[in-house]
Amino acid sequence: MPSRLYLRNAPSSQTGAPIGTATTDADAGHVGAQRLVCLTMSSAKGAGQVQRTWNYGVSGPAHYDLVGLFLSPALVAQTLEAGQWFTAAAAIKGNAAPGMPGQYYLRAFAYLWRPGVGWVATISASDAASRTGANGGSDIGSDEIWRVLQFDALAESIEVHDRDRIALELWCWFNFSDGAETNNYAEYWGGADDTKTDGAVIADAASYLEYSGDLILAEEVTMNSANILVGARDLQVDELNVGALDGGATVTYEPTHIEHTVDQRMGIQRVDKIAERMTITAHLKEATLENLRIAWGQPAAALSTAGTKTTLHVGGDDAVTEHELILTGKAPGTNRTRSITCHKAVAIETSAHSYSKDGATVYPVTFVLVEDATKDEGFKYMTIEDDEGQFRFA
Repeated sequence: MPSRLYLRNAPSSQTGAPIGTATTDADAGHVGAQRLVCLTMSSAKGAGQVQRTWNYGVSGPAHYDLVGLFLSPALVAQTLEAGQWFTAAAAIKGNAAPGMPGQYYLRAFAYLWRPGVGWVATISASDAASRTGANGGSDIGSDEIWRVLQFDALAESIEVHDRDRIALELWCWFNFSDGAETNNYAEYWGGADDTKTDGAVIADAASYLEYSGDLILAEEVTMNSANILVGARDLQVDELNVGALDGGATVTYEPTHIEHTVDQRMGIQRVDKIAERMTITAHLKEATLENLRIAWGQPAAALSTAGTKTTLHVGGDDAVTEHELILTGKAPGTNRTRSITCHKAVAIETSAHSYSKDGATVYPVTFVLVEDATKDEGFKYMTIEDDEGQFRFA
């Protein structure tokens, strides 16, 4: 669904906000110092239309003038996908007599802006490295005319970092060949009307910048209590549910990195990940011999049943038993279940249990995950899935 940000007449409070153009277009500077005060964009419309008006004595060659700077709310990390596009819509007025030589065009430039960096990538052109504006429709007359400028689609995806913003520069392009008159020109924003089509007369312009896809603003990311996970989990080992757990289960991911430094530089020059280790720890509270077999890493053949007798044999076997683990529980949202499937796991570490009069017998077990060579890179340890369906104990 398209995401629309309206141009507002409120100064931006962002530290280091733009105070000039990021394009290679030359600003003739006729609009005045007000054009360098960075204003804001918002998902909400303004309280009423405002007008930026300036005078210009027509003479000489065609030129560009910067009209205003606008900065969006902070974004969260996301991707502006290749094939998507931005659209700028604004009202313009060239208050001059019909028949005057030349035209007055809406022009705009939009880019991804990063605190402490500034321009990161252009989003108003197919080429993210382009630093020139684009022209929309023209107007010379006494009416406010609504102009819609659809920029070229992005040729490649652009990665957005947390706290990045979108900057929009509104410009005008005077394309006059001769003549010498003084006239008033204007662009508008902050109003309530954004329903007009290109070229229509408009009286209350809610000028905007629109993205053809979903644009996620940091101000729209709010707490959702349904995403807080509380509650017990179920553990299944080789299609057998181990039953009651004491204290749930702990999933641990431990990457190992090496930091590269050189004598000629003070800081770290590169970081490589050289190892990773994943474990699942649980305390099995149902004191069956099957659970003890699992906790002590014994093979399935070590456990046998004859009539009413169940026997577990322990020791003297150097084979390692690999298990498939499935850990299930509540997922974020309402009536959803999270399933963690570990492709290969081996019970390791010391496992002791006690028989006492004032406490239940518990079998602690820690599984280390082993790479599954049949899986692709990045898929070798586990799969975590959140899906519809209320979690229930097996």
